[in-house]
Amino acid sequence: MGDSGSGTRMSVQVLVLVALTVTLFAAAGYVPVLGVIVSLLAPTPLILVALRYGLRTGLLALGLSLLSLTLLLGGLQSIIFFAEYGVMAWTMAAAIRRRWSVEKTLLVATAVPLVATSLVMAGLFSSADVSLSAVRQHFERELGQTLPQYFAQEGGAVDDDLRTYIQEALTTVVHILPALFIITTAAGTLVNYSVVRLLWRRMEDQALFPDLALSQWQAPEFCVWVLIGSGLYVFMPLPSLRLVGLNVLLLVSLVYLVQGLCVMAFYLHKASVHPLFRSLAYLFLVIQPLLLLGVAAFGLFDLWFDFRRLSNKREESQ
Repeated sequence: MGDSGSGTRMSVQVLVLVALTVTLFAAAGYVPVLGVIVSLLAPTPLILVALRYGLRTGLLALGLSLLSLTLLLGGLQSIIFFAEYGVMAWTMAAAIRRRWSVEKTLLVATAVPLVATSLVMAGLFSSADVSLSAVRQHFERELGQTLPQYFAQEGGAVDDDLRTYIQEALTTVVHILPALFIITTAAGTLVNYSVVRLLWRRMEDQALFPDLALSQWQAPEFCVWVLIGSGLYVFMPLPSLRLVGLNVLLLVSLVYLVQGLCVMAFYLHKASVHPLFRSLAYLFLVIQPLLLLGVAAFGLFDLWFDFRRLSNKREESQ
């Protein structure tokens, strides 16, 4: 009777978490902005299932989620969910159960979904005979039809300079799509890992997750050479090399932005700033994105000036 009751409780919990996964992912299609943000947490329930009941049960929960999404949203959406979130959930759960380091877990849980999603997108583009240039032309055509209507309602008109600016902006966005793709996937991985870590350390064994001191994190030294090399590529005469350099430069800049945020977190903690004011400081960075450039530069300079005196701490520990 005890085993039956335990099995029933486990089944109910798994089904509830599967339903939560489906709800979170489907929210993106029903709630315009908030739903997209909430949908980033769709892998979290699946990760919790795999951590608590094992990877096989996690695969079963993933299968039930795919079946539910297929019935609810169609086969295409379920394939996208599997490539973006399902693969991420299972990979991250496997890495956590093996007690890998935080960096290794996040790297693998980002790289594997990137490969899976890239293969799915390549298959969809090839089957539909769609290219990135066609996507850009579609957006330009849609904006060309929408903007005059919008400005007509506002009592204005769309001049040629604005059209040119929009076309250039769209071209730039299309050029940096690979970097944006990687950044959004990495951000989703980081968010899910953070939420799962927080929930697990409150409910279960804390030893499963290693201690993480965000204020002590530092980017590998070779990143600065990647930054310099990508910056040189941006000025290459060949357009293909410029695109590669631009995307790599954007990615490595994100690394130093994270390091700058770690330096910022270190000094906020050292000054004993109240958590409410810390949150307001981070929110202010989101409201004023130009300040993020300064934070990224601060993270880069930390490589030479060692604002947190991390090298001294390493020497003392040795």
